Amino acid sequence: STAPAVTTGILFSSSWCPDCVPFVARLGEMYECLNEEDKKFEVVFVSSDRAESSMAAYMKAKHPNWLAVAYDDAARNDWKRKFGCCAGSEAAALNVNPRKYGIPALVIVKPDGSVIKENGVPEVESFQGVTNFHPPG
Repeated sequence: STAPAVTTGILFSSSWCPDCVPFVARLGEMYECLNEEDKKFEVVFVSSDRAESSMAAYMKAKHPNWLAVAYDDAARNDWKRKFGCCAGSEAAALNVNPRKYGIPALVIVKPDGSVIKENGVPEVESFQGVTNFHPPG
């Protein structure tokens, strides 16, 4: 499949991570706000859940409209290695080296896949609405 033709946030998260819950809620608010009039921002979820059923339940409950890398798709772990983002408990097994960010992590990319912001977490946490949002890059 082709990447969305909008700025995209690649979300590294899981249902069991306590820090992920408020972050994902805040990202959801930002997502809705940015896309109120037309699609400007997409989210692709890369799960660190320990089971496909946990990932599916988390998505259904917290972000049903977002895209996701399938649980059994090799790209899920490839992206963790590529961007250095994963849970500490899986870093060694996946050979994520260096591990730059734990979860939640958000890598913001342009439609062509080039990275705008390696760590988009502060942008989400400080988001005050579309009028005050200036995507980096």
